[in-house]
Amino acid sequence: MRLMQGLDAACRRIGKSLHLTMLKDLLNVERLEPATPEWVIVYRTAKGFCCVYHGEPINFHEMIDVQVWAEEMEVQPYYMGL
Repeated sequence: MRLMQGLDAACRRIGKSLHLTMLKDLLNVERLEPATPEWVIVYRTAKGFCCVYHGEPINFHEMIDVQVWAEEMEVQPYYMGL
């Protein structure tokens, strides 16, 4: 019984010195609050699709290209004019 109490106390002291509780709290906060994706307006053009991302126009030939790009860039597309 004394061994278990001593072990628990040692674990608490090591955790305090390594700031493990702070790290554990940060990990829990990240799990609870998922990152909100950035929205990008995608509109239909005569030759495909287009969007403006960080001030740069990006052209796509097909809708699947838009979907793949949005997944890679971790943005949420909002389609207009379809």
